[in-house]
This record gives sequence, C-alpha cells and structure tokens, in this order.
Amino acid sequence: MALLLITPLEITTTTILGGNVDTNKYEFIIESVQISVIEPLLGTELYDKIVTEVGNETITGDYLELFTQFVKPITKYEALAEYVEVGSLMVSNGGIFKNTPENAETASGTEVQNLADKYHGLGELYANRFEKWIGLKNIPEYKTAQDEVNAQDINTRTGWHL
Repeated sequence: MALLLITPLEITTTTILGGNVDTNKYEFIIESVQISVIEPLLGTELYDKIVTEVGNETITGDYLELFTQFVKPITKYEALAEYVEVGSLMVSNGGIFKNTPENAETASGTEVQNLADKYHGLGELYANRFEKWIGLKNIPEYKTAQDEVNAQDINTRTGWHL
C-alpha cells in the first residue's frame, strides 16, 4: 500500500466515521482518493513531491501549508464520502451482501447519497480554496499541463470544472 496522506485516526476523530470501523474497510479508499482526486488536482510532479516530503518528514513552507490546509481535508472528506457509499456492502465468494446490525434501522439509499454528497461537497470546497491559493503562490512543481496527470482537467462531482 502506498503512503497514506491522512491516517485512519484522523478520519475517525474528525468525522462521523466511528472508531470501531475496521481500518481495512476504508484504507484502500484513502489510497484511491489520493490517486483519483489529489494527484489530478496537484498534477503528478507536485503530488510526488508532497508524498516524498511527507514520507521523509521534510515537508516545510508552502508545501506544508498546501498539505495541511488542502490535501489533508480534501483527502479526508472525499474518502469519507466514498466510504459512506460503499461501507455497508461486502463482496465475498458468495456474492455481494449488505451488512445490517441488529437493533438498527438501515439508512435509505437517498439518505446515504445525501450524506455522501455532503462530504463530497466539503472536499470540493477545499478544492476550490486550493485553486485560489495556488494562484497566489509560486510552486514550480505545479503545472496545469504535464506528461502524466494534468491539473487543468479536473471535473468535480457536481459538474464544476476547475
């Protein structure tokens, strides 16, 4: 598994996700969000620099501000939104099952989607703030066009184009 930019503990202590949820149920979602949301937002070159500096514990200055003020919140909220959508489902040899605890009422599909949309919206809020912030900074690794992932072609869940 790749370096996670946010820990499961950071999600469970700052969101509605319960601390008793097995981390193996959502760690893969954090990694997926990093690749599907954060890397396209930053571009591969800046994403790789952030991951390297976080891993080496050498992140400072504008990069630290970018990481703490934008990357972490976006990752947290987008990962939670993704987990809300799939968290009650389990895929096994016998098929796909919905986990239903005793003495509990299962949320409707609409309620689940509304909750997921709320957290996707928070992720987008931070992405929009990032777009304003990055325009005021001189970060050489941020390029809107690169050979790999381009930071200019980001479409959000609500259809906004960043």
